[in-house]
Amino acid sequence: MVAQKFLLQECANLRVLLEKTLRYEYGSADSRVFYDECSARLTSLEAVISATTAPAPLSEEGYHLNQLANLICRLERSSISEHSWPFVYELKRIASAICTEDTLAGSDTPNQIYVLADGGLDKYQIYLETRRPSYTQKRLLTIVFPKSLKHFVLLHSILGHELGHAIWRCSKHNKEMRDKVEKHIKQGVFASQGATATHIYSPAAPSDEKEFLGRYPSMQQATLFPNNANWGAWCEEILCDLVGLVTFGPSFVASECELLISINPAMVGFGPLHPPTAWRLNYLLDGAKILGYDARPPSKHPLRADADDFWAYLETFRRTDPWYSVFPNDQLQHALNGMRDLLSRHPPTEYPIPTTECLAHLVPMLYRNVPPVGFRMANGGSPQCERVDFRHILFSGWIAKASKPQMPVNIINQLCEHAIMQQIAIDTELSP
Repeated sequence: MVAQKFLLQECANLRVLLEKTLRYEYGSADSRVFYDECSARLTSLEAVISATTAPAPLSEEGYHLNQLANLICRLERSSISEHSWPFVYELKRIASAICTEDTLAGSDTPNQIYVLADGGLDKYQIYLETRRPSYTQKRLLTIVFPKSLKHFVLLHSILGHELGHAIWRCSKHNKEMRDKVEKHIKQGVFASQGATATHIYSPAAPSDEKEFLGRYPSMQQATLFPNNANWGAWCEEILCDLVGLVTFGPSFVASECELLISINPAMVGFGPLHPPTAWRLNYLLDGAKILGYDARPPSKHPLRADADDFWAYLETFRRTDPWYSVFPNDQLQHALNGMRDLLSRHPPTEYPIPTTECLAHLVPMLYRNVPPVGFRMANGGSPQCERVDFRHILFSGWIAKASKPQMPVNIINQLCEHAIMQQIAIDTELSP
């Protein structure tokens, strides 16, 4: 009885908190959706708590009540709008196309997306609702950007990975992800928990990896999963890396390389929820080649050397020891084919490979300190506008960063961020 009374009081507290959040703006029509959806969740929890005094259901509902409190606070913080809104605009277009659910509002209802800024390098994240009352209209997603990297749009491509977690949990896509992608991942080194542990503890493992294992004598091959690491979480991380690759292309590979190496400079070892960093970077580099993302201009093309510089830079992150290559190319090819088949049916989710002419137009604009957009002066001096995918703008930024290291990175990011904003205006003007 004490627990029930306390939780009902917490429901009342959350109701007051929810009312106060209406003081802020969350975007056109978003405030009403935010309030209605959270109110529906609170009403559902309140009804279940009122109907029982049993410890087990009260414990479960108390957990979900706490989750709802966290959700409301995150959504409230999103009103501050401390993020790169041009990038967020484009990211929402992708997420709204692929992250859909069967709800009372329809069979393909897009998730409601809110964005906030927090912390630094390790804060890229998408918060997903673990439980949603069946009668609500939408699932609520909260995308988190590092506050310290607000304008570093080149790195924001890493959110393609976080988008993967949202897609994996979409009821409409989970089965297809399992049937067309996961089944190809779960072969060879990832055929089972035992197979993965055997590879980790292989006598052929590099010496620094063996030294890492030696630091934890209580960690043993037979009990590595689940005592020290979550094999299912590792598999999900791999799937999400492939989502990021197929969604953001070369920019995702570059952003993952730089962010992971900043968090784990030695590229040695693994985490409870993440497979070894070097494994991840190797299969992303292989995947980019399989998908043809590394296609270069002809040898005498003015952009050829710059493109070579970019891909040579990424190859510096590769570990050449065969132990780090956990997926043969044919296995990776099948998984990527399944991923492309899913994402291509939800445009604009799949990354469109740019033409040489597109990149040859964008990259030199950066060298002139001009935002790289689909604008040029035609013969005769008349302005000419064309559509450019924002991911091509990001790719041009990464090429410039690799080929012109003397250019300040913050300037390249600012130019690309401004370009995405300007390109939104151009595309809007070109729309019928």
